[in-house]
Amino acid sequence: AVNAALAHRQPGSSIKPITYATALSSDYTPATVIYDVRQSFLTREGDAYVPQNYDRVYHGPISLRRALATSSNVAAVSVLDDIGLPAMLATARALGLNLYGDPERYGLSLTLGGGEVRLLDLTAAYGAFATGGERVQPVAVRRIVDARGEVIYERGAPTRDRVLDPRVAYLITNILADDTARIPAFGERSVLYLGRPAAVKTGTTTDWHDNWTIGYTPDLVVGVWAGNADNTPMNRISGVAGAAPIWHDVMDELLKGKPARAFAVFADRIHNMAF
Repeated sequence: AVNAALAHRQPGSSIKPITYATALSSDYTPATVIYDVRQSFLTREGDAYVPQNYDRVYHGPISLRRALATSSNVAAVSVLDDIGLPAMLATARALGLNLYGDPERYGLSLTLGGGEVRLLDLTAAYGAFATGGERVQPVAVRRIVDARGEVIYERGAPTRDRVLDPRVAYLITNILADDTARIPAFGERSVLYLGRPAAVKTGTTTDWHDNWTIGYTPDLVVGVWAGNADNTPMNRISGVAGAAPIWHDVMDELLKGKPARAFAVFADRIHNMAF
């Protein structure tokens, strides 16, 4: 029996919002230009690391908004190289995301999914984007009632610790909910489109072992992992082809009959942050 929600798996590009949230917490904005060009980065071992995009194409100078929305690998590595691995790891820990294994072995590929996480933890981390930067601890049991109808256990209201600037949480949400910005990579009104405000990100490992799609509305966050329980690779199935249709249908069913809600702006004004 394999519980994929608690298994340690590589998340692919679904971890990129953590990198960009860290960047937006410093001096980056959604309008910051990032160069999606062939670049060589030096590893801790002194080797050259030359990341490639999923489509094997370099797209030149692009905005941070487009880099995240279209999931540019080169741009994500470039940003992580600039902000530093310790800063990204600090954001991940604040969001409740435990990256497993020896931290000393992490390199710039961490932003492309080079560290193992649990689906439950990464989904909860996305929940902090939906709540405006407040972390909510996931629980499995909220209430237990016996055969006589008496409550024998009830979990109190969860505490919400602010772990991220609400302006940063809003900007990440705004980008991940921008269907127009992701058109160059995913097309218009792809399976990621719900017909209501929804922020979503996919992930695919290079060996096709893991598909991820994690997304949320103001009411709900859902994370999906797809793959083979025996760890054999899938047949060139990407996150948007494997996990995303499941995410779309689950979200569609759970939100059926509920009015669409816009994401709240969690700050009176977003100072010095351009779109």
